[in-house]
Amino acid sequence: MRPKERFTRALLAAVVGCLVVVARAEDRDIAFAYSAQVVNPKLTGSLYEPRSRTLLLWGTDGAILYSTDLGTWHNAPTPATADLARVAADADGKVLIAVGERGTILRSDDSGRRWHAVAAGGSDFDLRAVIHHASSGVWIAAGTRGTILRSLDSGRTWSALEHGLELSFETLYVEPASRALLIGGEAGLIGRSTDAGVSWLLTQIKMPEPVTPITAFRSLGDELIAMSALGRFLTSSDRGESWELQDMGANAYFTDATLDPVHSTLLLSSHTGDLFRREASDSSWEKVELTLDGQKRFVSAIRYDELTRSLLAVGHHGLAARSTDGGRQWHKIETGFASSMESLAQLDKGRYVGFGEGGYIVSSADSGKTWRRASPELSLNLREVVSVPDSDIMVASGELGGIVRSADSGRTWHLIDVRYPNMNTPPDLRSLLVAPGGKALVAAGAPGTIIRSEDGGQQWRIVHWTPLEKEEAFPWVLARGDSMTVIEARGSFYSSQDAGKSWHLTKLDTDRELWQGSVAAKGSVMLAGGQRGVAIRSVDGGRQWAHIDTGATEDLFGSYADEHSGDWFLLGGKGLILRSLDAGLHWQRAPSGTDRALRRMLRHSATNTLVAFGEFGSIVRSSDGGRTWQPIASGTDAELRKGLIEPRSGHMIIVGQQGVILRSTDAGKSWQRISSHTQRHFRSAVINPRNGDLIAVGERIVRLTRGSATSR
Repeated sequence: MRPKERFTRALLAAVVGCLVVVARAEDRDIAFAYSAQVVNPKLTGSLYEPRSRTLLLWGTDGAILYSTDLGTWHNAPTPATADLARVAADADGKVLIAVGERGTILRSDDSGRRWHAVAAGGSDFDLRAVIHHASSGVWIAAGTRGTILRSLDSGRTWSALEHGLELSFETLYVEPASRALLIGGEAGLIGRSTDAGVSWLLTQIKMPEPVTPITAFRSLGDELIAMSALGRFLTSSDRGESWELQDMGANAYFTDATLDPVHSTLLLSSHTGDLFRREASDSSWEKVELTLDGQKRFVSAIRYDELTRSLLAVGHHGLAARSTDGGRQWHKIETGFASSMESLAQLDKGRYVGFGEGGYIVSSADSGKTWRRASPELSLNLREVVSVPDSDIMVASGELGGIVRSADSGRTWHLIDVRYPNMNTPPDLRSLLVAPGGKALVAAGAPGTIIRSEDGGQQWRIVHWTPLEKEEAFPWVLARGDSMTVIEARGSFYSSQDAGKSWHLTKLDTDRELWQGSVAAKGSVMLAGGQRGVAIRSVDGGRQWAHIDTGATEDLFGSYADEHSGDWFLLGGKGLILRSLDAGLHWQRAPSGTDRALRRMLRHSATNTLVAFGEFGSIVRSSDGGRTWQPIASGTDAELRKGLIEPRSGHMIIVGQQGVILRSTDAGKSWQRISSHTQRHFRSAVINPRNGDLIAVGERIVRLTRGSATSR
């Protein structure tokens, strides 16, 4: 090669190298925006707006869903994380108001597509009810601590009504004939207003102890029903001016009421599975047991269907039944689902939507004869989630042997049926990981269970099962190269050299439980730790283990192998950080600057900074390889559970309890909170490297879609 050519190539390589450095520096300055959606809220209420032909469902975590065809459901973005109690619409169906916990008021002026927060004048109360009084245009909201709010400007501003009561109001209602406002609450309280809520005549209904609350009103023909508990409800034949206490002599909590006009029959449903009916000519109520397959179940809703001139009842554990004789006899409807309907939305022309826990939605277009599931019940408490390499597949595992799977980067999820040897004792799947080679998934938990999937989590095979009476618990799985090891709490280790297809038992005597472990980025060293400072070590990929002396008596909740320096760390109670320079043979304490328990560690690769975190929002940081540590403010007291590195930017992310997601864009010096749209606890999270979506799991599944980036 000529000298000039060598110089040209060297210059070109230098320029390319500079461009790479610049690009990496730019990546480190990127700040991504995330938009969070709770995939599986508990849905508790519904509202059908006939003018826009829109059905809204709402529930926990500030969730509001809407649909115009009952097949496609859209998430309406809301600025709230509070559980929502009620949504009401004005006379035109355009302005909607939602209320909930901590004084939450949301307003929409486009039939529920978009929402913004409205000040309620405080957050030390929960709002339980809201209603629009069409004849006056006034909005009324009510809740705990005696709160009654009024709005005269279409829900934009609210003022509190002073009345001196501190009890909780549970329900609001507009009596159809007189247009009087009714309010019900604890201690048997009923109130009536004839001036659009300016003043109230409040009455405490006399009843035996314990006095039960008034929870809902229903207008059934010429009669008003006020529902309560312990088999009690009230009736009024003068539009709510006076009330008569009815006592069924049962412990029933009344859940719903309806009128069958064909048979001139009033019916009330209850959580015990008992129905109470009364014909127009009767003066007393008859109890009917809704028993299907020899069982009574919680009846959550009862409706009269005009097309079939029949009654429809739904409830828990797949309950659906029909009566054509005014509620005397009931016949089972096969829905094909075992999930519970917490309530039932009735639209027009025989259309119904049932909904409940975990985002469960089903619909019927033929008066309840057949049902179609729009969204499964995902009410699992999940412990771990992984991203399947080179795909948009996400798989999560958790309690009761639960496995859920998404093929579209967490947008939609499906329950995976795993047939365990004993379905009465399903495992608590605490560990889930991609097996060596990236082509299989392995999950493990207590009682001693290991399952494996070779098709991205669609089908699972039991590769190890220990009966419950043997008391095996698998809290952690380690993987490195072709080796995998399942840690058993009492010292029984199962190792695999074929990516989890077969497993071999090795035992180690220990008088303390083992809870977690880590594996070296290079080589075959594995480490496990646990109760009262116990730690063990393997140098052959988990085949054999030996005790090591840590010098600690604190519980060890986490361990970490620093791939940059080769150092090892053990983390534990009272802020314990132990550091080893010889692959875990000898340990020294490193003062952490906190007395809170530490659980996990994370490294910022661009600066070689280490961050450890744990209970009560504790975060400590080291910029010298773990020799010294400084406490860092996190802005939360939630327990922090899992650390991640954001693809492309290299920023650090930590998730934890109370819906906390923290991000640091300065190598752990400071932390900012990302909205997760929930306050439920997270245990784990994963980022899809293909598109940057963040999936957090625990008591909820939350998908955070990564939006456009801004340069910092």
